Amino acid sequence: MSTHVFQGESRRAPDERGLTLIELVLAMGLLSLLMLAVVRLFDSALTTWRKGEARRAVLEQASIVADMLARDLRGIESGPRGDLVCEWVSFDTNGDGIRETKWPRLRLVREVPASEMARLQQDEAAAKRLPGAPAAAVAGERGPDDVIRPDLVGPGLVEVLWMVAPASLKDKDARSEGVVWRGARRVGDTATASFFEPRFFGSSNLPPAGATDEVTGGLLWMNVLLASQTSVVHDGWKITKDMSGAATSWDAWGRDRPDTQTHGWNEKPAGMATPRQRPILPRRVRIEFEFERPADRLWRTRTIEAVDNQDNVLRVDDGRRLSFEDDAHVLVDAEWMKVVSVDGARVVVERGARGTTPVEHAKDSMVHWGLRLTTEVIVATYREDWNL
Repeated sequence: MSTHVFQGESRRAPDERGLTLIELVLAMGLLSLLMLAVVRLFDSALTTWRKGEARRAVLEQASIVADMLARDLRGIESGPRGDLVCEWVSFDTNGDGIRETKWPRLRLVREVPASEMARLQQDEAAAKRLPGAPAAAVAGERGPDDVIRPDLVGPGLVEVLWMVAPASLKDKDARSEGVVWRGARRVGDTATASFFEPRFFGSSNLPPAGATDEVTGGLLWMNVLLASQTSVVHDGWKITKDMSGAATSWDAWGRDRPDTQTHGWNEKPAGMATPRQRPILPRRVRIEFEFERPADRLWRTRTIEAVDNQDNVLRVDDGRRLSFEDDAHVLVDAEWMKVVSVDGARVVVERGARGTTPVEHAKDSMVHWGLRLTTEVIVATYREDWNL
């Protein structure tokens, strides 16, 4: 009996051993792989979110500019006092004496409501007023605190200027970008010069100080295409040398104001109607923008080799940082290139896109690209069906 008890007490419970060293290493390895997968998933989600936020911010920025410009175009004046000039102007951004950067410039006359006319008159009065002097007399009855009452002013005509100027002449990475400026002056204001005066911009292609206000920066590309009564653009906007397609410049009174020596896109298209008592205006306008925020430049790739003016391959430090959208374009210095393919550090491009000229580019040049926004505007005076 005692032996039976002794044997029962000597029995061991099922395997109560701890983890062996190999099992512990394997468990830690599996846990590390799981944590790495979670971190990568989180990083991927965060990167996607950041790209989405960046895209939203850029498109919102572009939408504001496009809406403002579209509003001006919709209110364009078609009567004898109306006018519209769209042209390409040049700037020397790298200081070599050659104006290699081209931007569009738009001048027009539009009708504005009484509220905006009153604001313009108020600004004129403020500009005329000297410190300590009595308020200058302006048209319209004043209200409290020397404010012009809109209900007593009425609508009127204003000149509007849209232009782009280089963001910087010193920062190599920023000089490819442009700043959008807008100016407005009341037609008939004797204190300021008309935007249509031949010498208004001078040799610098910049207006006098205070004539315009900054709208936004970070602009890489802006294009204005104009369709006439005979243009057919319902199957796509195509630049043509006659009025069967889209024009890249416009002169409502046919005075040859766009300078054809500055850019080939200033050439007057064949078949343009001859103005008589009214300006010739486009029937529809297409506006293209591409923006790149200053923060985006921190993530742009650069060339790792110099590029001559005939090379169609860019070698960059990281091709993954390029845009992979359809019809993607990149900007190196002042030259636009269309992206054909990207294979690691090798980028195949078509040179001299968007009316630019192929030139040499130094090593370590930044490869810019932006997000695109396109909008179309029907000129309000012409809402007939012209098969556009």
